[in-house]
This record gives sequence, C-alpha cells and structure tokens, in this order.
Amino acid sequence: MSHPSSNAPGPARLRTGEERRMYEALAANAPCYLTSFLEQLPRARLVVLHLLLAALWREDIGALRTASRRFDTGAPAPEAASPLGIEVRLRAVRPGVWQVHELAADVWLAFPVRAEHAFNNLKPGDPVLRLGAGEPSVIGSPDDLVRLLAGYEPAPVWESFAVELADTVANLALAYARSGAQRASLRQLAARLGVPDGVGLAQLVAGSKAPEDVMVFFERLNTEGHNLHPCGRGRLGMRPADLLRHDLEAEISTDLVLVGIRRERVESAPDERGRDIGQLLWAEYPRLGHAVREHFRADQLDPAGYVFVPAHAWQLEHVIRPLLADEIAERTVVPVPAALLAGVPTSSLRTLLTERSPAGRRLLVKTALDTLIGSTRRSISAHTTNNGPVYSRLLRQIIDREPALIDRIVLLDEIAGASYRPQAHDPDPERRSRALSALIRSNLTAHLRPGELPVPGCALPARSPVTESSLLVELVTRYAAGRGEPDLGVAGLSFVEEYAALLLPVTVILMTKYGVAVEAHLQNCIFTLVEGVPTRLVLRDWGGMRIYPARLRRHGLRLDPRPGTVTVTDDVGVMRAKTLYTVLSNHLGEIVAHLVTRCGVDSRSAWQLITAVVEGLLTGLAADPALRGDAAADRAVLLGPTLPVKAFARMRLRPAGGDQYAHVRNPLHDGGASLSPAPGMPGW
Repeated sequence: MSHPSSNAPGPARLRTGEERRMYEALAANAPCYLTSFLEQLPRARLVVLHLLLAALWREDIGALRTASRRFDTGAPAPEAASPLGIEVRLRAVRPGVWQVHELAADVWLAFPVRAEHAFNNLKPGDPVLRLGAGEPSVIGSPDDLVRLLAGYEPAPVWESFAVELADTVANLALAYARSGAQRASLRQLAARLGVPDGVGLAQLVAGSKAPEDVMVFFERLNTEGHNLHPCGRGRLGMRPADLLRHDLEAEISTDLVLVGIRRERVESAPDERGRDIGQLLWAEYPRLGHAVREHFRADQLDPAGYVFVPAHAWQLEHVIRPLLADEIAERTVVPVPAALLAGVPTSSLRTLLTERSPAGRRLLVKTALDTLIGSTRRSISAHTTNNGPVYSRLLRQIIDREPALIDRIVLLDEIAGASYRPQAHDPDPERRSRALSALIRSNLTAHLRPGELPVPGCALPARSPVTESSLLVELVTRYAAGRGEPDLGVAGLSFVEEYAALLLPVTVILMTKYGVAVEAHLQNCIFTLVEGVPTRLVLRDWGGMRIYPARLRRHGLRLDPRPGTVTVTDDVGVMRAKTLYTVLSNHLGEIVAHLVTRCGVDSRSAWQLITAVVEGLLTGLAADPALRGDAAADRAVLLGPTLPVKAFARMRLRPAGGDQYAHVRNPLHDGGASLSPAPGMPGW
C-alpha cells in the first residue's frame, strides 16, 4: 500500500503552499511552535479529510452515499466475488465496516466507517483508500481527495475549494500547536489547585472573573471550530502572521479602533436611549471621546458631524484603508488610531469581548473582518447592523408574553449598529457597505444568577484540558453524581431529556406560533448550568434569522426591518429549514452522537425522548384553534422521513448564492423506531 510522503523530516513534510507559508511564518515570528506544528500536521489533515468526506457523503455529492456499497469485512465472505476482490483486499487492510464507491470501471474510493449517527452523520475512519488494479494508495489529506474526485466528479470550483481546505489544514495544525501549550499550562494549574476536571477549573475562573471571561475560557477550547463544516478553521484572506496575532488562541488582545464616518454617509441603528454606536462606546469608555476630540481638533474637524464605528485592527489595515482610500483622503472616513479598545477574540473570531470599562462592564463587539470563514465572508451587511436592535426588541416582546420561556431564556441583545452608506456611483457598493460596519451586543454579566456557569454549546464536544475527556462528558459525569446514578448511559439519557426540554421550547414556539426561526446551533447558544444541570438558555446573534410574517402578524407584533432584508421571507419552508437544521442536525444531533460514542447512551432511546418533547410542544400549541393548522403542518415536516441539513460542500462546489440544503434521514420519524445500527458499528 502506497502512502503520501508525510514522514519526511522538517519542511519536506509540507505538502501544500498554505502549509509552507505557515511554516515560514512560524520560523520568522514564532519558532517555538515549529516542531509542534509539524507534529500536528498529519492530525489536522486527517480531521479535515474526515469532515470533508462526511460532508460529501451526507450531501450525496457525486452519489457518494446513494450509489456506494457497504461491506462488512468481519462477516463471512459472500458467495459472489466483488469487482477487484474488494472484500478480500479490504479485510487485509483492516476488518470492519467499509464504504466503497465506484468512481470508474477500475477505480474505487474506500474508507472504514467508525460510526453512523442521525441525519446521515457518518464518521469515517483510517485509512481512506484509492483502489485500482494495482496496489491501494492511501488518501492522507483533503488535497489528495479533491485531486482524486476532481477527475471523476466535475465541478467548476474544485481548485478554489482545495485552496480553502489547505488553508484550513494549516490553520488547524497551528491551532493544535498553540492550544496544546495552553492546555498543558491549564493542566498544571488544575493539578496545583487540586481541581478534578475542566468544569471545576472554569468554576474557579468564575469565582474571580466576569461571566464573559468564563465564556471565552470555554470557547477557546473549541479548537476545531464548526462541528460539521470541513472548513471550520478556514481563515482565507488572513496571512499566517495575522493568525498568530488575532486568532482564537492568541494570548494578546486585539485592538478595536474607532473610525469616524460623516453622518450623512452612515446607516445607523441607535440603542433604546437614542445613542448611536459611537456614543454608546464613549459613554462606557470616556477616554475614547477624549482621543477622538484630540484627533479631530488637530485635523480641524467637528466630531459632532461623524458617527464612530469600531473596526477590528486587521480589518482597518487590510480592508478599510485600501477599499476606502479615497473616502479617507477626502475625510468622509476618518480612522482615529488613538481611540483604541482592547478586545479578546471569541470562537467566531470577528466578535471581540472588550476590556473592562471603568464601571466594570464588558461588551461584545461584532466586527466586519471580510475573511472567508466556513461558508461565509465574515463581513456584516447593512441589513444586519440595522435590523439587529429591531429583532432584539421583537424577540424580547415575544419571550415576555410566553410563560414557558420567560424565566428560561436569556437574550444577548444587539444594542446598536452602524454601517457605511456608499454612493450609488461607487464601485462595489455592497462590499464598501459591509467593510465598515459593526454591532454591539449586551454583556452576559447582568443576566446570570449566583452559581450559574455559562457554557457555550460549541465548547461541549471540545476536549477538556484537565481530564482529556470532553466537557460534555465531564458535565454528564457531574450530573450522574448529583443524581446518584452509577450508569453514565442512563444519566446521559436523562441529561439529553432535560437539555432538549430547555432548547426545543424556544425554537418550536418561535417557529410555529410566531414564524420566527432563530439559528439555535451550537455556536449561538450558551447554556447556564448549576452542578451539571442545564438551567437556562442564552441566545445570541440574529444575523441568520428568518421570519415568516404571516405567522407574526396575527399576534399584533410590529415588524419594521430595513427594506429588502433576506431575513424576511414569504416561503414558510425557508423559515422552517433554518430552525430544523440548526437546532436538530447541528445541535441536538451532535450532542446525542457524542453521548452515544462517549457515554454509551442508547441512540434510539435518546431520539424517542426528543421526539416526545417535540410532540408535546406541538400538541400544546395545537390546543389553540388559531394555531392548529400551523402546528399540524410543522408536525408533518418535523416528524417526516427526511429533514433538511445545510449542504456545506455543495455550497462551495456549486456556489449559487444563499443557503443550500440536502435531505437526510430524520431520527424523529416514528420516534427513531425504524432506525437500526449498521453491522458492527455504534450509532444507528
């Protein structure tokens, strides 16, 4: 069996231009990470390869799922021989379950299957092979897989997708190298303090710092990024040196710089007291106003004629200054280099937690990096900056009138936003508008009660720095101890039921009763826990929300968004899909799959419990005659044989704008009763 040459010494191990650029940047700027970076590259390649393969399979790209065959090489050989003697050849590599897909008459793609979970969530194993007439060759990286598939499954953008994947691999290897050093320090701290697990260490942090610090502590453990997207650590547009300075594992703060924009060239959404985004920041950090006045006095300008928008330091130098050079020259746009705030990156990278203000508060500032992370260029549209405060008020009105939600849901309000308003004749006006925009989100501290630990959903599957287990397993272990339950699988089932009973009411009630779909995926949810028990749900980020006005209007709620926003849709299916994908596949699907694999939770039982929660919610809503039709329509979709999931790979390979979905098996159909495990595998 032939292998890629990844065991060569030093730089010879580098296989793509992105890996080489990262290596050179580390040699010049952070040589302490060189050895670890090279050691982590094979791991990063395999993680991204497996995520890519799982996405291609789930989305059935090139009929990879529907036209492939499954072989159990641990079972007796079938009477009829397969082409090329596949069973015999795979059994010689390793016994077990293999997925095999024919690319051509004498070329096959084969990979072991470690597990298969709900929503066609396949977990590939090693080695991934190209089988032909000769010796099998190992596919050891996403680059290898893309090169193979591009020859048989034409797509116009395989090459650009390959660059994005290579960027992800290099970034992930760096993240592993840096987080490894940080985890070692945390382990030493935990040993010195006698703390048994990562949750206990976070509780100590909570005792001496603000809840936002605890939130960032957890988010930094989410090294691999998105749980399903193969490019979750993609940072296309940023150089390796930029990542050393600004990425999640950076141990130094990132500057936020105020940029003045003439008032007539700004679209602004002020806070409830009428303060624009700059005025709000000045009120919290008075020194910013002093810096602005000094700068404008020197330039003989009047700051009263400007709105001041916070910009990420990287964004200012690499996007705003080049793109708006003429506007800066004519003083329509005025960066104020001395008006600085220190910020700490969260897992989204572009959202920064600001330094503590003189009053002791910290804010979350969402900036427009204009880099490709995951499926999206992370700028902010004028729709988002202007609608954020509007939607915060709308959601608060809804929550306040729902007794089932009022004490269990916390909203991190989007307080104020602003964006540059280009002129009609400007080149690329949409990018100009997006490049200089920002939102301010409320802080968490004011919402939390004594003893509540805020844990972002994206951190739950992450590896703990103390036990080497996951945070989710640590929480379930504590949950089991608190209930005197010795069986972790039984405790895990009970945890799933409580977790779903906290998450699903807000999403189902908002969808069915009000026509509002919030993106309640792992990245946008923070759970407050007391001794491992989920108590409240914190929701953040309305940028991906979808609203179906016909359901909202019947409650007399006023909706006044910026005209032309994609958030408002007349297609109920678009609204539903946003809810169903984020809360079921991305969120609950990951939680259940993790507990099945790590705690021995029975998958079918878990989905039966979740189905019961959904059916109970819909039955309760259907008791209102005005909601009966919508509850029945939503029930037919929620419990149907398939559900939509975001098609990440398809969106990269066939970019047509907007979200694209693939339909996958639904574990809520018949309460999971029709699902059964594949031979020799966990999951179902």
